Amino acid sequence: MVRLVLFCTLTLALSAQQRGHKAHEHGHAKLSIAFETTTGTPSGVVELESPADSIIGFEYAAKTPADKAKQEKALALLKARFAEMVVLPAGCKMIPSKVEVHVEGQHSEVHAEFNAKCAGPIAGKSISFGFSKVFPKIDEVEVQLIAGSQQAELEVKKDKGTLQIAK
Repeated sequence: MVRLVLFCTLTLALSAQQRGHKAHEHGHAKLSIAFETTTGTPSGVVELESPADSIIGFEYAAKTPADKAKQEKALALLKARFAEMVVLPAGCKMIPSKVEVHVEGQHSEVHAEFNAKCAGPIAGKSISFGFSKVFPKIDEVEVQLIAGSQQAELEVKKDKGTLQIAK
């Protein structure tokens, strides 16, 4: 229940801000991070939205065996190396919840959701990023963070930038 309230709060807070941004821009991804608390043993949700071209290399629906294999390989890479792309404080682990491709007309997007669990407090620590190291076509990531009572946003370009979690 708490996780649902946290996710709904994040979705409502971010949807108002995201209305003004371009809907589907190649090389540009959106990352939402939500932690209920920054003390104790925090847990939360990390969600990524990206044009499929930035991750898979194409946007159309995978129909051929070669395209399906390329898509499966890219999604497996996303799951396996996500912790290198979103580097949470030490002691935090991310478990994939869902990773899927949504095809809408001529465009498709990758939606990924991970559950984050930390062994200890994250207050005062930072989050860094490494998207373009794994997927070179992702050069800009719009990051939204809700952690406890903190709300922050950051535009990460070519993996430069860190988000400081408030104490």
